[in-house]
Amino acid sequence: MPNDDEQTKPEIIREPDLLTAARAMRQLLNSLRLTPDRDVHLEHTAENVTDFWAEFFAPFIADQPCPEISTFPAQELAGQFVAVGKLSFHSMCAHHLTPFFGVAHIAYVPDALGIGIGAPAKLLDYAARRPQLQERLAADVATALERACHPRGIAVCLIARQMCMEMRGARATGRVESTVLRGCFQEVAWREQFFNYLARQTTD
Repeated sequence: MPNDDEQTKPEIIREPDLLTAARAMRQLLNSLRLTPDRDVHLEHTAENVTDFWAEFFAPFIADQPCPEISTFPAQELAGQFVAVGKLSFHSMCAHHLTPFFGVAHIAYVPDALGIGIGAPAKLLDYAARRPQLQERLAADVATALERACHPRGIAVCLIARQMCMEMRGARATGRVESTVLRGCFQEVAWREQFFNYLARQTTD
């Protein structure tokens, strides 16, 4: 199949299945009159879209487990506020298969275990590579971190642009914010600390 990016197709999808998917995509485009005879640049669109979706959704298609996160004893960090902010992410709306993208702010309060600073980004990328809802994506990241290090609390905030809102329906440009607070972050003092942290991040 033509592929302008020359990306390696995920091994979990057989070539006959990719061909079947591309034929179905071409039939869909034809039904919508999005055909090469009307625009030459649509000649390989069916194959390119199929390859892109197969690549992007590969972890979900293959039922790959959540990536393992390395932990380390961190009793000296117990009760501290640890945050990783402005993590870029992109995903695809489960209702329209349109993109949504933005930044994530993830904080946790360790108990006995700590995690590497790259762990939240890894879990975010994994959870985003399925047809998603922004609210569920935030919850998925929080759950994965809970399972990895059993912290005293976890807070996840996603701030994103939703193309299904901007390109269809309301056709309004804006930001959608989804926040999950678990454990000690449901307490007033910790919740205020997290939102004060968010305020500093958004004003930088």
